[in-house]
Amino acid sequence: MATTEALEQETKKARKEEHGRNKFRGTLWGSNSELKLRRAKRDQSWIEGMILKDELKACHRSKRSLSEKLSKTEGNMWAIIDHYKEKLSLVATHE
Repeated sequence: MATTEALEQETKKARKEEHGRNKFRGTLWGSNSELKLRRAKRDQSWIEGMILKDELKACHRSKRSLSEKLSKTEGNMWAIIDHYKEKLSLVATHE
């Protein structure tokens, strides 16, 4: 009878230890999943930040290019205006 009780106690002890190990593994798995989720969120934020930086750079390039084109156009417009002013003055002097 003593051996049966000892066997039962050993079985209970082994079950408790196994339950503790499984619980610990579950906790580790949960923490690991949480870490993975945080890391994924951080990586996603980093990716979104890089995309925004690239879009901002492209916007600055486009803005600079547009500004350069406008400067050239403005110069051309003034040249055209001056050309027509000269023609108008020539016409006015011939009349």
